[in-house]
Amino acid sequence: MSFKNVLCFGSLNPDLVYFIDKLPSPGGDIQSKKYFIRPGGTAINCAENIAMWNINTAVRGNSIGNDELGTYLIKHLNNLKIVHKDVTKDNTITPTCSIYIDGSGERTIISSGYEESNWSNLNTIQDYDSLLIDRYSIKYVKEELKKVKKNNDIFLTQAGYEEEIDYKIDFLVVSKNEIEVKEANEILEKGMAKWILLTSSNLPARLLSTDGVLEIVPPDFQTINATGAGDATAAYISAFGIDDVVDSVKKACAAGAIVAGTNDKPSLKMIDEISKLVEINPR
Repeated sequence: MSFKNVLCFGSLNPDLVYFIDKLPSPGGDIQSKKYFIRPGGTAINCAENIAMWNINTAVRGNSIGNDELGTYLIKHLNNLKIVHKDVTKDNTITPTCSIYIDGSGERTIISSGYEESNWSNLNTIQDYDSLLIDRYSIKYVKEELKKVKKNNDIFLTQAGYEEEIDYKIDFLVVSKNEIEVKEANEILEKGMAKWILLTSSNLPARLLSTDGVLEIVPPDFQTINATGAGDATAAYISAFGIDDVVDSVKKACAAGAIVAGTNDKPSLKMIDEISKLVEINPR
């Protein structure tokens, strides 16, 4: 199955991406081997994938400034036919995200500008059957988020973990370095989430529920650039749901592996091919 209308709520910003051999020591000075600017932020990253999979998608989140970077983002969203009518455009500065990728493909990220932004709300979401929200935006809409599952028939996916989850969600996609297994199990036991997927680059992931744990082993690959890999995983879940949770998780992990291992956008054909190489093992 797939949902018909997906709302991606979260960070909207240009990514300033730098490739380096290693991070400098305190006070150090290094040069980047190459760099580029691209539209980014979890909401945009996820919406790009979902739009590519031919599902209607919209974004909300932080405000976008009436500056050159803001214009750059709006043009990109328009080109992809991603709806952004509920994103505030004002005279605040468009937030940015600087990403430093070392020789192993791992990232160090510095984000700025969100605190000064004006954030969208979670009102009038009845036109959507799936909502994806990122960890950065939780604190700005937490009280509204507590009402989402109560007031709407909507599938709710969260990408990342930062704030206490005292609201109900269907699925949490989170890096293993963001949450302890004990914390994850407490979220499940309290009934705040039905499923939690713990991801870790090219290492095995774990799917947790109150029924037990499954280990998801991706095909062997070398991480080139992990930026956006977790977003691709979360995007797949929010786009296609979990009617068959094992099949969906295999394909979601395949989507993330494609991004991390090739730096390409994960087409449905590629996802289907790579998912056949993903192994599922009970733990």
